[in-house]
Amino acid sequence: MLDKVDALIVGSGASGAAVAWSLADTRMRIVCLEQGDWVKPTDYPSNGRDWEARLFSDFAINPNRRARPTDYPINDANSPIKVVNFNGVGG
Repeated sequence: MLDKVDALIVGSGASGAAVAWSLADTRMRIVCLEQGDWVKPTDYPSNGRDWEARLFSDFAINPNRRARPTDYPINDANSPIKVVNFNGVGG
């Protein structure tokens, strides 16, 4: 893509999505980048009987445990807080 844009938003989580939505009615050309894929609602853990087990595997809040291709390792061993994230469209 070689087109020029007026605004680049990195991340479509709560803040990025709010900014993108607030700029949508302008005549600005906006690009929003996201790390991760769309998650189909049919893939949500709550759709299956094993939803509790999946919270410790492919839908864990810790990217080290989840280990999806879009995740990156986190070292929070010396941190007073633990990382909770999910790399996908919409945060």
